[in-house]
Amino acid sequence: NTVSSSSYKTLAQIGITTDPSYGKLELDADTLTAALKKDASGVGALIVGDGKKTGITTTIGSNLTSWLSTTGIIKAATDGVSKTLNKLTKDYNAASDRIDAQVARYKEQFTQLDVLMTSLNSTSSYLTQQFENNSNSK
Repeated sequence: NTVSSSSYKTLAQIGITTDPSYGKLELDADTLTAALKKDASGVGALIVGDGKKTGITTTIGSNLTSWLSTTGIIKAATDGVSKTLNKLTKDYNAASDRIDAQVARYKEQFTQLDVLMTSLNSTSSYLTQQFENNSNSK
């Protein structure tokens, strides 16, 4: 986008700058007042332009319209984040299901091991008793 043939080409020339730390616009009233006294129509041309192609507000308006449209970058970014969130949720749920299944397998194996240990302890007690009885009968 082009700016008119005014003497001003940037906002800084009329006292509007950006704070480098926070990105906020800052206004130097003295510089703006001087610019308005020197060339008020040039300041107007820089800010408003012809309302169709030139002027900072026209450029900002065009960009915002584009960015906020249903096919704009904000919609695309939102859609991308939503897709990523959905994929992560799906992956999380799948991992959670796998973990739950593994825990269930471990519980089943532990139960079987516990039953086997009980049986082995019972057999051990029986054999110990039999050996003691055999030793006592001699």
